[in-house]
Order: sequence, then C-alpha cells, then structure tokens
Amino acid sequence: MDASSTGVIQILLCDDHRLFREGAKRILDDEDDLCVIGEAATVEQAINLVGTVAPTVIVLDISFPGGNSGLDAVAAVREKSPSSKILIVSMHRDRSFVEAAFAQGATGYVTKDAAADDLAAAVRIVALGGRYIPDFLERPANNSTARRLTTREREVLELVALGHTNPEIAQLLHLSPRTIESYRSQLARKLNAGSRAELIRSAKEQGLL
Repeated sequence: MDASSTGVIQILLCDDHRLFREGAKRILDDEDDLCVIGEAATVEQAINLVGTVAPTVIVLDISFPGGNSGLDAVAAVREKSPSSKILIVSMHRDRSFVEAAFAQGATGYVTKDAAADDLAAAVRIVALGGRYIPDFLERPANNSTARRLTTREREVLELVALGHTNPEIAQLLHLSPRTIESYRSQLARKLNAGSRAELIRSAKEQGLL
C-alpha cells in the first residue's frame, strides 16, 4: 500500500528500546489510518532516515545511551524534513521537559505510561497540525475545566479547532457522527459555549488550546 497516496499517516519511530518500538508499532499499525514506515534506535539513524522516508510524524524519545538527547536532535530532524511533525515520547512527567520539547519545535508530548489510545490520538492530532499536551500538564495548572476533560474530549476539541466537521471528525477517530455530537454537547456544557466560535474562544481563554 502506498501510504502517501491513501491519506494514511506515515510514522517514524525513534527509540533505543526495541521492546517499546515493537509495542508502539503494533498499537499504531492496528489503526487503519496509521502506518509505521521506519524505525530508528539512535538519534543518528533517525536523522539519516527522516530525509529518506519523509514521515508525516516522527515519534521521538528524549533519552538515548551516551547522553544523547532527542530534544537536541529536533532541529536537525526538522531541517531534514520540515513538513514532518515531531511527537516526543518520554518517561518524564515533568513540566520542564514538556516546555523544552515545545521550545525546540515539537508539537506533541506523550508519556510512555499513557494508554494505547492516547498514543494514536497524539499522532493524529499533531499530523493534522494541532498540539498534543499530556493530561498531567494543565494550562493553567489550577484549571478545573481542564481536569474534567477526558482524553477523547480533548482530541475532539483539537479537531473542532482545526476546522473539521462532525462527519470528518467521526471518520478520523473511527467513531459514529452521533458519538461525535455527544462529545460536542459535553464540551459545550463543560465550557459553557453555545456555538463553535464560543467553544473555541472559551477553550483558548481557559488554556485548553
């Protein structure tokens, strides 16, 4: 199958742990719209591969043997393939790591203890031009609405903000349009919004977008 011609999101996995790469590959390849097209065990391999395969999304670890950092490689990876989105995957649950990742040019951050659905959701969101921020990092930190949003609600909210219609979101998330309508209703209630414009404005004011 030619992923680039079918709308499938092409993914490059870069992590020094083979077990993690194999697990992540199974999770992502099980999704009809996601396809792992390459793997790298070192930063150097990732930099060399990205220029050849030009993935839609690069799933990049932070820590590598020898003190190498995935964050330091972000600029080099982006130079090789400017159109590729970078999703950092890490064991670190610290605000400073997340902020450093975004400062370097990543557009998503997911922890290695996240659910399988969260990894797939993160890949989709960054591939579509959104930002994926882990649940533990709430903006602002005391935002009660942020704490009440589920991972799926955050995903739907991101796609709404990107301009997708309910049928498009349903197709992207492999859910029914009626289910998406339900999520939209829940978001409208939680954010006290009566329209799409109000929903997006409220989400931005509360630091959710």
